[in-house]
Amino acid sequence: MKQMNQTMMRRLISIGMLLVLIVLFTILAGAGKGKFLSFDNLIEIVRDASIPAIVGVGVTFVIITAGIDLSTGSAMALVGMVMANIYAYTLLPFPVMIAAGILTGVICGFVNGYIVAKLHVPEFIGTLATMSIYRALTYIIAIKDANGVIKSQPMNHSGYTWLGMGIGKFYYVIIAMIIIVAAGQIILKYTRYGTNLYSIGASKKAATLSGIDVAKTQMIAYIITGFCVAVGAVFTTARIQSATTAVGANFEFTPIASAVVGGVALAGGSGDVIGTLIGALFMITLENGVRKLDMNTAFQYVIKGLIIVAVVIFDATYKARMDKKAREEGAKEGLE
Repeated sequence: MKQMNQTMMRRLISIGMLLVLIVLFTILAGAGKGKFLSFDNLIEIVRDASIPAIVGVGVTFVIITAGIDLSTGSAMALVGMVMANIYAYTLLPFPVMIAAGILTGVICGFVNGYIVAKLHVPEFIGTLATMSIYRALTYIIAIKDANGVIKSQPMNHSGYTWLGMGIGKFYYVIIAMIIIVAAGQIILKYTRYGTNLYSIGASKKAATLSGIDVAKTQMIAYIITGFCVAVGAVFTTARIQSATTAVGANFEFTPIASAVVGGVALAGGSGDVIGTLIGALFMITLENGVRKLDMNTAFQYVIKGLIIVAVVIFDATYKARMDKKAREEGAKEGLE
């Protein structure tokens, strides 16, 4: 009940912040900077939020176990470059190329999970290391010109780029996001695996004593993240119609911030995928509004940082209050 109350309260706060942001930008855009609250712009926001939301599903699973994954942006670049090499140097059909990209993402997730769960390397250190490794591998296998200089690899064949399009304004990436978010929410809320994730986040020791295979559960969470990263890479390269070493640069922050803003506690044990989706919409709405109003982009980073600090403080304060209340109620029952 306590977890549900905290999750619901954080979700309401996230929705409130999103609505305030929309109203604020709508009012400011009325001064002649261009329409913010228009169908085309709202669809653009949802489309841009789709990749952070997709990757955020996996990141949410990891954070719920009190873990973290800093390698998502670099893994996304590696997936894109693997597909670029297949595109440039082979005649393999596009479904095989995409499958190879998905497999690459899954392998990255497996490596992260093995380092964290089996080798017991702290999550921050382990994924910080793989962040560098995956980015380095991307440069190693990058497409180069005759002089050995890294270049962007066009991937503009219609057999692949249709993934970056959609039916009218309803882009395929939005469809994929809806499916993955729905699947992630079902797994978290209605399966034993989801229950195990929350149990590990609440207390690894208690989860182990209750018979949960903590290492296996954590590894699967990182593998799911790798899969989500790969899906994000496929849609990203299809949309920009090329693969570069810059794909996913500084992206690691976005899905983590989306999860935190959406109510996933960094301490683990609470939050869900719907909250992460709301957080992703908030982050992209902020970016879109700043761009729409021709504001200095530095403002969005300041605002993001302040909001993340605020929600982390809220989570810590709320948890402390609930723990204190539980102890007081326990002491009262003991006296009775």
